[in-house]
Amino acid sequence: MATGKSVAQQVADSNEARRLLDEAWERAKKVYKEAKEQADIVYKEAKELAVDKEAKKRADEAHKEALKEAEKVRDAITNEAQAVFADFWKQKDIDSQKAAAESKERTEQAKLAHKEAKEQADKVHREAKAQAADKEARKAADQARKETLKQAKKEYDEAITNLS
Repeated sequence: MATGKSVAQQVADSNEARRLLDEAWERAKKVYKEAKEQADIVYKEAKELAVDKEAKKRADEAHKEALKEAEKVRDAITNEAQAVFADFWKQKDIDSQKAAAESKERTEQAKLAHKEAKEQADKVHREAKAQAADKEARKAADQARKETLKQAKKEYDEAITNLS
């Protein structure tokens, strides 16, 4: 089933999509790690500078909020990457289904053409035999039918082979 691209190109596209997804995950981890490190540094300094319990409590809350924001950024990056990756595979599935449907349609057309060719060969054969004056003419009609059927089968096989 052809989707307009070679199997090698489809594999390359798939590998590229996977590579980009993996890179996005790595970037998301790095962004989160850097944001967490910065939040931890600020938190540590804020805790050291805090003079009372209330200031320490605000530092704890700010640190907690900074970590939540870092998680949100990380999640946004990974969600976007996952959405793109899912869309890539969704499109691949659509392309495969379309190729399968087109292949089935062409197969049915090839079968129909083969059937019609056989019917036409049989009709011409019957007419030729009916008009044949002697044994040699009937033999020639039989041979012509045989060759016509052979050619129809060859064309059918080629049509089916070209669908792959």
